Amino acid sequence: MSVPAFDLSRARARIADELDGRWRNILAKTAFVGGPEVAEFEHAFSDFLGIEGCVGVGNGTDALILSLRALGVSQGAEVIVPAFTFYATAEAVVLAGGRPVFADVEEMTLNLDPDKIEERIGDKTVGVIGVHLYGRPCDVDRLRAVCDRNGLWLLEDAAQAQGAAWGGKRVGGFGDLAAWSFYPSKNLGCFGDGGAVTGNDLELLEHVRRLANHGQEGRYSYVEVGANSRLDALQAAVLNCRLPHLNEDNARRRELACRYHGMLDGVGDLELPQDQPEATSVYHQMTIMTDRRDELIAFLAERGIGTAIHYPQSLHQVPPMIELFGEPASLPVAERAASRVLSLPMFAELTDQEADEVGAAIQEFFKK
Repeated sequence: MSVPAFDLSRARARIADELDGRWRNILAKTAFVGGPEVAEFEHAFSDFLGIEGCVGVGNGTDALILSLRALGVSQGAEVIVPAFTFYATAEAVVLAGGRPVFADVEEMTLNLDPDKIEERIGDKTVGVIGVHLYGRPCDVDRLRAVCDRNGLWLLEDAAQAQGAAWGGKRVGGFGDLAAWSFYPSKNLGCFGDGGAVTGNDLELLEHVRRLANHGQEGRYSYVEVGANSRLDALQAAVLNCRLPHLNEDNARRRELACRYHGMLDGVGDLELPQDQPEATSVYHQMTIMTDRRDELIAFLAERGIGTAIHYPQSLHQVPPMIELFGEPASLPVAERAASRVLSLPMFAELTDQEADEVGAAIQEFFKK
């Protein structure tokens, strides 16, 4: 039996008929940039999150960069980011003109450790990016308290967390802004690149929208240097088809995660990241940790089971960051995670039989 790490074709099949109708309508009207599909999604996603506004943009990295620019990041400004996450989180700070300052993560969740932030704050620090890694919300209450205490803004990197909640409230409105990716593999993904910025400050969001459209207040009325980053209508149509299924899909991911936990708790040297009591995870990834990662990957591959490593390097050890900012101090939790994490097959259409096949293979590996 072959079990893929991810299979987008199953998600496409579920919405094929509705999407075909939406795409035909777009093609007939030639409404490719902006238009009713984008407006529909922005309103629907805002309502889903329970926040004031949403601005569709070209991709998740642009969502971070535009948010950072709207928040006032300029040359030399320092932004505290978790050392263990996807490269774009730190890359966006550099592209916005700032300097990422890496802080260690929590052992239990692999999210930014609020206790490690204040020791990293300096005279040039302007804000903090909290990442909801693997769809598991970071501790936004403690991050917000640290930011408020030190006069900093908070940006949520919610690229992996569509539908995740903290204290019963969906993420995307806890920070000054939140940046989203709709890359195809996300819980809410389109069939190409797409992103959004959300929040409750409509003035800030309008600034993001202006920056995403060449800095225009109106057609050919330029008030600043912006960019060209807009969610196109074809991708918005995919999101409009998939958003109504998101609660159901996230519930299914939690069922699968529970199934994995039942099969893998106490097996070998496995460690499974844990949820905090206030967190409702949406399991963008089902990630385990083991000292025998490379052996396990090879063993599973022989049995046709796909896996992935998210992520093989801590960001403070990525060569471009070292070249730009020098050799960093050790951040042991992030470094250990990078050497041990392994993501198992996880998507809403994964069957119980497939998940059981994965669990049984891992049990077999550790028995040998």
